[in-house]
Parts: sequence; C-alpha cells; structure tokens
Amino acid sequence: MLDLIIRGGKVVDGGGKTPLQVNDIGVKDGEITALGNLENEIAKNEIKADGKIVTPGFIDLNNHSDTNWTLFQNPDQESLLFQGITTIIGGNCGSSLAPIIGEGSIKSLRKWTNLQNIQIDWDRVSELLLFIQDNRPLRLNFGTLVGHATLRRGILEENIRPIKREEMETLKYETEKSLKEGAFGLSTGLAYTHAKIATQDEIMALAKIVVKNNGIFTVHLRGEQEDLISSLEEAIAIAEETGVNLEVSHLKAVGKIAWQKFNQALHLIGKARERQLNINFDVYPYNFSNPVLYTLLPSRLTEYNKELVLETLRDQRKRKEIIAEMQENSLNYSQIVVASSPLSKLLVRKNIAEIAYSRNVSPEEVVLDLVLASDYQGTVLVKLLSEKNVTDALSNEAAIVCSDGAGYKKEDAASGNLVHARCFGTFPRFLARYVKKREILSLPNAINKITGLPAKKIGLKDRGEIKKGYRADIVIWDWDKILDTATLERPFSYPEGIEYVIVNGEITAERGVLIPGVRSGEVLKKTG
Repeated sequence: MLDLIIRGGKVVDGGGKTPLQVNDIGVKDGEITALGNLENEIAKNEIKADGKIVTPGFIDLNNHSDTNWTLFQNPDQESLLFQGITTIIGGNCGSSLAPIIGEGSIKSLRKWTNLQNIQIDWDRVSELLLFIQDNRPLRLNFGTLVGHATLRRGILEENIRPIKREEMETLKYETEKSLKEGAFGLSTGLAYTHAKIATQDEIMALAKIVVKNNGIFTVHLRGEQEDLISSLEEAIAIAEETGVNLEVSHLKAVGKIAWQKFNQALHLIGKARERQLNINFDVYPYNFSNPVLYTLLPSRLTEYNKELVLETLRDQRKRKEIIAEMQENSLNYSQIVVASSPLSKLLVRKNIAEIAYSRNVSPEEVVLDLVLASDYQGTVLVKLLSEKNVTDALSNEAAIVCSDGAGYKKEDAASGNLVHARCFGTFPRFLARYVKKREILSLPNAINKITGLPAKKIGLKDRGEIKKGYRADIVIWDWDKILDTATLERPFSYPEGIEYVIVNGEITAERGVLIPGVRSGEVLKKTG
C-alpha cells in the first residue's frame, strides 16, 4: 500500500523538456515510487488533482530566513510555504549562521537582524545543521552556503584591510572545512563593507577551494549601478580562471543611469556560457528591491568600518562632499521608502523625499542622518529597477527565479515594519504575471527555472523533478486561480491558487491552511 496517491493531475515534471501530461503519482516513505495510471493501487491518503497543475516543490536558491532569524522565530515559514516553496537555501550574500570563529562572525549578521535578540548554540556548520534538525524541526527543507564575510570577519574582526598570508590560509582552511561539513558552497557579498576590500586574488583562491569540493560559488556583485559591468566582469573572470560553478545573486541594474547596462550584462553572461562556463544568475520578479540603508551611501564609503563611516558623516566638510557625490547619482528619492528603522515606526512607509520636504533639507542629507541615527541598521524599499530588465532577465536561459526574501506570517504586519512583497508572492507572481498573462516562457520551461534547474545548480540529486526515486516535494496548484496578492504597500498577504504543498511525502499545507503537527522538512547537506 502506498502512503499517498495524487490522481489525475496535469504533471509538469520540472525537467524543462517534457510537455504537461495527465498522470497519477504514488508516494511511499517520502519518495516518489510510481508514475502513470495507478487506478489499481490504493493508498492511506489520496488527493484528487483533476484539472490542477502538479509540479515539483519550488526551490528558493537565494533565501534569507536564516540571517533574518525568522527560521527560528517562525519555523512554519508560512509566507514561503504558501507560495509552494519546499526547499530554501540560506547563507547567501556573504553571511551565514556558521561557522562562528570569532565575535566578528556574529557581527556579520548585524545588517540582517538585531543581535540582542539572538542566541547561538553552535560553532561549526555541522553543529548548526544538527541543532536545526534536533531542536527546530521545519515544515520545509533547509540547506546552507557558507558566508565569505562570516569567515573573514571571524578572522579579521573589525579590521577592514587586505588579508595577510597566514590569515588567508586560515580562511581557506575554514572554507574547506565548512564545505566538508555539509555547506553547499561559498557565498560572497562584495557590496558590503567588510567584503568590498577583498581582492580578486582572495576571492579566486576561495573559488578554487569551492571547485575542489564540487560546490557552488554565489556572488553578490560589488556594484549594481554604474559599476555593474565591471563587477560582473570580475565574477566571470573568476569563473573563467577557476572553472567554478558560478551563480550571480539577484542580478539587477539599480537606477535609470544603469538600466541601459543591463542588456550588456546579459550579453556577457551569454557569451560566457557559449565558452562553456557554468554560469547562472537568480532574479526576483519585481521592479523594486530591499537593500540595507547604508548601501545608498557612495560605494567608496563601504570600504570603511562602521565607526569610521559614522565619524565621516559627522564631519561637516566631508558631509558636504558626500552629499554632492550622492547628488551626481541622480537617484529618485521619491521612489525610496523606509521599510524598517530602529528609530521610530513613524518613519516606516515614508519616502526619503517626503521626509526631506518636511525637514526642509535635501534627500541626501536625510539618508546620512538616518544612517547616523540608526547606527547602520534599517532597510529601505527601492523602486529603481526597470520592468523591461526584469522581464528580460526572467526569460533568459541562464535565469533561476528566487525570492531573495525570508519567511514570515501575516501576523508579522503588527511589527509596524514593511518587508518586501517577494517574501509572500515571488513564485505565484512569476507564474501568474509572467508565464500565464505575458507568456514570456512555456510552462515546462518556467517550472524548470523554479525546480529542476536550481536543484541541479545547487547539487540536489534527488529533488526538483517528479521522477521515480526522487523525494516527494510536490505542489498542486490551480492555473486559473494562481495569483500573488502582496504589494509594496501591503506585503503581508498570502497568494491564491496554491492547493496543496507536500514536503517529503507529507501534506503540510492545504489551501492556505497549515496541517497541524506536520514538520516533515529535512536538513540538507552537500554530499559528493
């Protein structure tokens, strides 16, 4: 007897090539064991999926539930699960929860979460994964990368400088040890203060360690504005030299001046793939992003440590120079909204231009004051991306769709802060807006970008496809009803049209309602 049979669904297998087929799916012990006509089979539980789309569970390759701490505060991860996400990969953009090799490793999380609210009961990657497995059972699967900044800051503490030879040896050792303990690869956040100083040689040496251990190397580029192309060229050069499996994190061009550079960026990636380099990029289907406030400062300032930046912003002469430099970038501050601030909830939902007008100062001065007063914390929502560029990215053969968000529940709206709508709507939005309405991709190709392709990229050998022997991570959804409802102004809103979410063979959510007591998510480790 089978544990579960899904009958009569329109199956899109996740491989990207096979057309939609009406099939039954049989599940036993968390694994897909039968496909085809199963009318003579019986099971403990059955789902009639007639007329519904049945796909592999969606894989979110670029997720921040770990560093935002919601993985622990809210292990149900409703806003992700109700999208159809069954697997998330953390440790992105240079910051991971392990290893903790010094106080600096913990401080690398500061831009994501309030350090006063966290307690860390592990040191190594292996200990982190065991802690989650034993103490924080999840509804979805979780794996992690190891963060370059987490390692670097653990070794150098608050020093922002080129790394010394003996320190580099420690950095390489800790990277390899983390990979052997189960991390899927190494992530970098080269736009952030403590990583921006890292030389290409340093990153190249670590990429070679990743290659040796058959991992993935993800790069948050040094710049996404006027320096987008040079930053991308650096990443491609590293892949060219080392042969590393490269993933460019949340590829985008920020600000109108940079928009025209985006096609060139896609062209560079295409040419690299023609040279047989293993390069992909991930992208979320929105024309606004959710950066940390201090990244709106001139990029040269990110080479300073926090204390030096704050001291510089207090110097009136230097402050005028910074404001003049920011004004040259021509950012539209009316499109930049405060999402979270440790100062006052009254600032949330106000745009920078509105605050500037009320204070009779320039928008640039508001940014500096907010950075100073918030002690480097606080986030904004920035509507500075081109919709055409987003569409071009999503339809590109190298693209993988991700959320770049974290898991919440709708009750979190009571916090008074805003989160990005992608935390609640990424995958339904991609399917409803770009696949169903705009038809930029065929359904098999679109499903591949959120299942089979990210599974292959990260090295999940038994997930991402509906195939015998694969883990039964499955989503059943309604083509006619699929819809994201989260917006910039009202992000805490679940999507529509997701009927069932099945994780490792167990139904964990049905029509937007959690099944009580089901925590069938697994902690994933890189093997081989």
